[in-house]
Amino acid sequence: MSGTDDGSKPTPRFFIQALARGLSMLEVFDEQHPDLSLTELATALNTNKPTARRFVQTLVELGYLEALPAKRYRLGTRALALGQRYLATLDLAQVARPHLERLSEATGESTNLAVRDGRDVVYVVRVQAAPRILSINLHVGSRLPAYATSLGKALLAGKTDRELADVLGPPPWPAYTPHTARSPVALRPSLDHVDSHGYAVCDGELELGLRSIAAPVFNADGQVAAAVNVSTHAAQVSMEQLTGPFAVALTQTARDLSRILGYSGAIA
Repeated sequence: MSGTDDGSKPTPRFFIQALARGLSMLEVFDEQHPDLSLTELATALNTNKPTARRFVQTLVELGYLEALPAKRYRLGTRALALGQRYLATLDLAQVARPHLERLSEATGESTNLAVRDGRDVVYVVRVQAAPRILSINLHVGSRLPAYATSLGKALLAGKTDRELADVLGPPPWPAYTPHTARSPVALRPSLDHVDSHGYAVCDGELELGLRSIAAPVFNADGQVAAAVNVSTHAAQVSMEQLTGPFAVALTQTARDLSRILGYSGAIA
């Protein structure tokens, strides 16, 4: 590390200031500032226009910036490709775990992240905050029927009745309790609720007394990549609490994970 005389944070010995400033230029662009002029870029970087121009011309030549009419600039295709490469290297389970831990702390209940594999949901992350509430022992890798769980409903949202039958098999599907939805028609209100409210609720459909709420997580292409949920017991948490403060905390977690995966669209 190299020292400083003004008390500021020292910079690493081999730190290249010009490279850092060039990369900082890419970070100036965001949803509120999709394109900027040379003057605006120079101001944002606290530098003069000749220096900013050299950075801009270099980044344009490399494809990280694109020149627009009226001497304005926006991020180029190579910047997008770089972001996509980063997203491709993400381990979803590793990224999601701290978010699920915070959600579990906020609700005092167990939280889970799952993906869909055919007609089942497969648990990828599980944060258990209370004694087991299911008669089966859930763990990473556990499988449950998608149509009888809140995670599955969140993962199936947006599918047509024909697609549901193709994925889940012809109805009637096996019943786990008297409340299990056993056909696309019976499942449809829950899926529509995901589209309108951003989350799905399951109340005694897999096991009597078990209550859960789940929200979808979207990837950069706008596809449902996973779902996150909070699971509890009906005797401990009312439906008002589940669809109130629990839903707020859950959907925020799902939004955060979706943004991490590169999703930029609207979320209910």
